[in-house]
Amino acid sequence: MSETTFAEIDAACAAFAKQEQIPGLVAGIVQDGRLAHATTVGLADMETSRPVGHVTAFRIASMTKNMTALAILSLRDQGRLALDAPLAEYVPQFAKVPSATRDSRPVSLRDLLTHVAGFVTDDPWGDRVLGMTPAELDALIASGRLFARPPGLAFEYSNLGYALLGRVLTNVSGEPYQTFIRRTILEPLGMARTTFDAIAASRDDFAWGYRLDEGSWSRERIEPDGEVGAMGGLATTVPDYARYVAFLLSAWPARNDPEVGPVRRSTVREMGLWHAPPLLPDPVADGRQPAPSAYGYGLVHSTDGLLGSRLHHAGGLPGYGSHVLMLPQRGWGVFAFGNRTYAPMSRLTLRIAEILHVAAPRQEPSKPSAALSRAVRAIIAAYEAGRIEAAAPVFAANLLLDMPARFRNAELAALKRRLGDGHLEGIEPIHALAGRFTMACLHGRLRGTVTLSPDAEPGIQKLSLVAEDV
Repeated sequence: MSETTFAEIDAACAAFAKQEQIPGLVAGIVQDGRLAHATTVGLADMETSRPVGHVTAFRIASMTKNMTALAILSLRDQGRLALDAPLAEYVPQFAKVPSATRDSRPVSLRDLLTHVAGFVTDDPWGDRVLGMTPAELDALIASGRLFARPPGLAFEYSNLGYALLGRVLTNVSGEPYQTFIRRTILEPLGMARTTFDAIAASRDDFAWGYRLDEGSWSRERIEPDGEVGAMGGLATTVPDYARYVAFLLSAWPARNDPEVGPVRRSTVREMGLWHAPPLLPDPVADGRQPAPSAYGYGLVHSTDGLLGSRLHHAGGLPGYGSHVLMLPQRGWGVFAFGNRTYAPMSRLTLRIAEILHVAAPRQEPSKPSAALSRAVRAIIAAYEAGRIEAAAPVFAANLLLDMPARFRNAELAALKRRLGDGHLEGIEPIHALAGRFTMACLHGRLRGTVTLSPDAEPGIQKLSLVAEDV
C-alpha cells in the first residue's frame, strides 16, 4: 500500500478524533502477516499533555472476548472440555441455579460463547464490576437473578456469560484464567505488553480513559483486574495486538502447511462461523444494503457487498472504545483504540477498510481446479455444437435424468440464436467443485453456474445458463 494511502488514513483518523471528541486514539493496519502502518492522534494524558505513541497501552474491553473464546476452544481441542456439556460440569455451583423454566435445558458452554444462554444484556453493569472477587462471583451465581429467558431461544449479548467462561478456564486448566491465557496465547505470540492488570499497565506508557459531560472532561477510574475480566479486561498496545491479528488472519486460506500457531488454524476459522441467530442489521447511511451478520465465538461475521466477508468485534468501557475488523480473504486487519467512554471506533475501522479497498490493486482471480476447468470447457463445447451430449464425458449420473437432453438442447439452441458465437471469458471458482463462468458472445454474454459431484471423477450435477444481452 502506498504512502499516499497511509497519509489518507492518517487524515481520516485525525478527522474522526476531532468529530467524535476523542482525546487520543491509535489505529493499526495488518497486511501480509505484519503491522504495515500505525496512526497515532492526540493525547494519552490530558493533564500532562502526553501524546499517544505507537506503544501506548489502551484497554480494549470486549475485544477480549475472542481471546477468551480461543482459549476455551484450545481446551476443547485438547479433549479437556466439551462445548455442548452443561456449564455445571465445569462450574459445579451452577448446578444449584434455578432454571429459567421447568422445561429449560441446561446452559452449555456453547450457549455462553454465542450469547444465547438466556442472560440479560449487561454492558453498563459488566463494565463496572471487572474487579469482582471469586467470592463475589460465587455469590452472584448462588443468589443472582440470572435468566431473562430460557437458554437457546435468542441472541442477547452477555458479559456475565464470558465471565463464567473465565471461571471455566480457571477450573479446567487448574490456574487463573489470566495465567492460562497468557501462557497459551500471549507468550507464544510475543505479546509482552498485553495484560489483564490495567493498573500495572498504567505505570508505563498508558492511555488514561476520559469522559465528557456538558463540555467538561474528567478522568474515569481504572476498573481493576478481577474474576470477570475474561469478558473485557485486557490492555494492549498496537505492536502486540498486531501480532494477535496477524495470527488470526494466518488461518486463511485452509492449506496443508504445518501448524505453527498456539491454536490450530481450523479452530480460528471456526470462531468466525455463524453460531448464533442472525443479528438485526445496522442501518447504512450511504444507501448500501446493510450487511447480514451473526455472532460466532467471540467474533461477529458480516457479509459486506463492498468488502466481502468481515470478522469484527467492538469493545467499550468507561474511558475507552475499541474495534477490530478483519478481512480474512484479503489478509487485512484494521483495529483502533480510543480513550473516551464508549468511543464508536467501529466507524473508523470501517472507513479505513474502505480506503484500503479503493487503493488496493485488483485482486488476482483464484485459479479453478482441474475438474472445474474441464467441466466448463465441456459446456463451452456443447454450446458451440448445439448439443448437450458433446459434454457427456463430464456428466454426473443425475444431470440428464433431471433435465433430459432434448430440453437441454432446446435451451442451448435458444441461447445460441439470441447471443451468437462466443468464447470463454473467465472462470470464477466458488470452491474446487463449483464455480461461475462467462462467455463473451457476439450479442452479449452467457453466464453459467456449475456444481460438480463428489465422485472420484467429479461430474456436472447442476448447470444453469443465463443470457445477458449487450
